[in-house]
Amino acid sequence: MKNLRKIRLLAALLSCLIAFNSYAQAEDEATPSQIPDLNALESDWWSYFALSGEDASLRLQQFTDYANDRVGELPPQNQDTARSILTAIQDNVTAFVALQESPDLKPKELPEPYIDYSLDELLSLAATARDASETVQQEQLEVEREQRILDGATRRRDRTFKSYFGTSDADERILTALRLIHDRSSQALSSRRLDLLLLRQERATEYADAALERVEFASSRLSTSAEEAGLFKLIKDLDGQAASVALNRDRLRAEELAAAGLDLDTEQGRSQHRLQQQKVVDAEVALALSEVHLAQMQARRWWTEMQLATSPDMQLLEDQALKWADLTRLLGDDLTIWQQNTEEEVVAVQTVTRDGLSRGSLRLLDQRMGTAQGTLKSIRELQDNVADLELVSEIVDDLVADYSGALSSWFTGLTRGAKTLTSRVMGFGEVSLFSIGETPVTGGGILRVLIILLIAFLLSRGIRAAITRVSKSESDGTQASLYTVGRLTHYAIVFVALLIALTSIGLDFSSLALVAGALSVGIGFGLQSIVSNFVSGLIILFEHSLRVGDYIELDTGLTGTVKAINVRSTLINTNDNIDIVVPNSEFVTTRLTNWTLGERILRVRIPFGVAYGSDKELVKKAAIEAAEAVPYTLTHMKNRDPNVWLVDFGDSSLNFLLLVWVNRQGAKRPTRTRAAYLWELETKLTEYGIEIPFPQRDLNLRNGWPPPAAAASELERKPDEDEA
Repeated sequence: MKNLRKIRLLAALLSCLIAFNSYAQAEDEATPSQIPDLNALESDWWSYFALSGEDASLRLQQFTDYANDRVGELPPQNQDTARSILTAIQDNVTAFVALQESPDLKPKELPEPYIDYSLDELLSLAATARDASETVQQEQLEVEREQRILDGATRRRDRTFKSYFGTSDADERILTALRLIHDRSSQALSSRRLDLLLLRQERATEYADAALERVEFASSRLSTSAEEAGLFKLIKDLDGQAASVALNRDRLRAEELAAAGLDLDTEQGRSQHRLQQQKVVDAEVALALSEVHLAQMQARRWWTEMQLATSPDMQLLEDQALKWADLTRLLGDDLTIWQQNTEEEVVAVQTVTRDGLSRGSLRLLDQRMGTAQGTLKSIRELQDNVADLELVSEIVDDLVADYSGALSSWFTGLTRGAKTLTSRVMGFGEVSLFSIGETPVTGGGILRVLIILLIAFLLSRGIRAAITRVSKSESDGTQASLYTVGRLTHYAIVFVALLIALTSIGLDFSSLALVAGALSVGIGFGLQSIVSNFVSGLIILFEHSLRVGDYIELDTGLTGTVKAINVRSTLINTNDNIDIVVPNSEFVTTRLTNWTLGERILRVRIPFGVAYGSDKELVKKAAIEAAEAVPYTLTHMKNRDPNVWLVDFGDSSLNFLLLVWVNRQGAKRPTRTRAAYLWELETKLTEYGIEIPFPQRDLNLRNGWPPPAAAASELERKPDEDEA
């Protein structure tokens, strides 16, 4: 039974898929004249409605009459739903037929091109091109929106189609059939609207492309016939526009002062503050608009003068062009912020509930809305004027290129590009990253600090290198003093550079109490070890108890040569050529053995022993000859001759001590030095036949011990007793 049910279910699904495919393929192919049967819709039922003109209206009326009769047969609770669906079907089909009959959209055309264009005519064409581009963007948004509507209608139709073939109840089948017809009509209507929108977008794109081409054409056909007469008026208007910029700047300062003195404790005060903030934005936009107008007038003046074959100041023109480029770049960032803030203000005013508000609060809301809408209008005007300024600037650049020549133009463009890049980098550097107190720290400030510190380190390195070269020809004491001078000079340069670097970003070090407090807090929270090592390093440098090149030994047994005394630590190189970093405080707080502090030579003691009965004078002679054979031994120095002492009567030997003064190389290699003297001692003692004894013991037997014969018999009897 279970298998049979599965087979029936699979067959039903297959039949639904086959019916759906045939329905989708043949839906628009035939043109049946028979009214679709709601109980058994054929695969080509939509063709009944897919007509235009009077035939479509007649068929819609016939279907409506037929459907009303079938709806009347439904239960009363379903009739209202069915009639509302039928009304929606009539509206969809009527709209679809109307769109089918709509004439083709004619593309917009530009007027015939002129022989010559004035600068005003060029700017008018540029405005037309911008409007056409905005229209293309709007059409694209409409197409995307309609595509989403069509996708949704298609999904609804597919779901209703599956429900229709899965319904067995007659009344429910009629309702589902009406829903299917409604969904299919909605899909057809949306599809037709999408086709028309795509056609409109195509026409708008063609018109926008043609407008851009016309702008390029007009740019190459500019004439000064209309500009020549207005040159003197343009020069005169420049002064008036500069005064307008000054007035707008004063207005901005006044609005900022007004916004700073408002009460924010009440709701009305906060609303008044929002209004004043929007006025500040409006004043900023007005100032930017006047500056752009001034830049446009300046560019038009330069262009006109160059067209009239005057001799312009190219350096001044280059500076002006760079200012225009900076202005458009900065306004590009500001426009986005101004528009976003203003749109947020519009949304904030629209979402305020006006019920229960006082007349003054309502008046404030109206003022906020009016100011924001006016600002948006000014922003759109500013965007258009910025685009005009960019166009005029490009025209001036092209004229400069023709005026100066290819090579000079290339070099000028390269220079301007470098200046623009530098200006943009500096602009990014002025963005505040964080604040220290009331001082904002920017990326440019951090870069400036790093550059100052880098210069300080390079200067310190050069000075220390010079001091090192001078010290190589000096005595050991002078070398140590010069090393100390070099290290202290390094610390001083770095400290002064750090103060200069931090002052360059606005930090005030005039209050020493603040600096001391910051240092004390830093030391208290973990810098005490660093400060301790730093101070210990200064003590070592000033006391000269430890110098570069000294051979030292710590309580831990570490021995080696001092290579460098740094801020926090000292670098020790062991005899195994291993560099060990030791904190400076270790040399101040613990006992330190400096083998080469006062003198670069020292005396070593080599103990050795010979057999009893050896000739002491011969031993002394052999030991002194052995010492003289070692290259570390100092010779021909007063009171520095090798000496041999008899120091002890040992258990197995006479113990001697060879005392030898060694040079600096021997002092720095104690283990190697000791090994060299022991090697030569053994050679000389063997050469003179002096015995180096092995450890030995003499045993004395006390009275009361059994005689040897008795002891032997006792040992012979003991095995017999063990066997018994």
